[in-house]
Amino acid sequence: MHLTQDLYTIYGELLVKKDQEITPIIVKSVRTMGERHKDVRVPLENTDIFTDFEKVFNDKRYITMFKPPISKNEICNVASKLKMENDLIFELNTMKNNLPYTYLHLLIIAAFAIKLGLLYDSKKYNREIVSHCGFTHDIGKTRIPISILNKEKKLTKEERFIIETHPITGYLLLNYYLKRDRRDCSLASLDHHERLDGSGYPKGIKRINRYTQLISPIDVLDALMTKRPYRKQAYSLRASLDYLLKEADSHRLSKNIVLTLVSLARKEKPDIRTMKISRKLRERLPEELTYEKYL
Repeated sequence: MHLTQDLYTIYGELLVKKDQEITPIIVKSVRTMGERHKDVRVPLENTDIFTDFEKVFNDKRYITMFKPPISKNEICNVASKLKMENDLIFELNTMKNNLPYTYLHLLIIAAFAIKLGLLYDSKKYNREIVSHCGFTHDIGKTRIPISILNKEKKLTKEERFIIETHPITGYLLLNYYLKRDRRDCSLASLDHHERLDGSGYPKGIKRINRYTQLISPIDVLDALMTKRPYRKQAYSLRASLDYLLKEADSHRLSKNIVLTLVSLARKEKPDIRTMKISRKLRERLPEELTYEKYL
């Protein structure tokens, strides 16, 4: 793996040069640079990010899914206690100004990730890590040219390669900002486009850690349900869940996580162990939606 442009911290410090092969030695050197840089952690509740986070529960697309079990207050309580590196808060505020779609996407993913983390055994998912993964998994998008992210026409092969560097870019940035802490968060950034059958990117691996397996289906769900420059019409919730079920049946996404999302979309919130699922596609997807579904 390599980057298509030099990678800098938000303060302009060079981390990795363009075309340099990303090896474990390079990752270690980036982490070492981060250890020399002293940073402070700030409670998220003291930031504008938390104010914006509280507003995502009013998103009409997800009203049913955000209803109990697990209330808005419970989710916000977890998020408010997250202590985030000041540099990452700076990164997210910059993203808010330059990439408002991606910023909102991260807030939504964080809300769902916390909700799922609370629904599952706390021994399996650390609440702080789940929260942090949601807020930062797409941080690498900040280093992708906006002209590519906002392109309305089909990406060229070169542009596609550039945009597919955002997971490794995010991984390197989080290794710098987080140092040796919260390794699961940097892995969530690196692997959130990987799939359990090895069909994902950037590495095409099959072994994916539990935090990334939780993040990935939510990431796909919100991407499908959002209008993008290259896709003027979003998937409906029903069509999005049909797509996720197909991915889970093909052993690409976590079956349990996908079924939990399906359950949350129903008013009665059925137990996933006994919930009845129709495998018949209930909505025809517009042709334009078949392209670049969830970059």
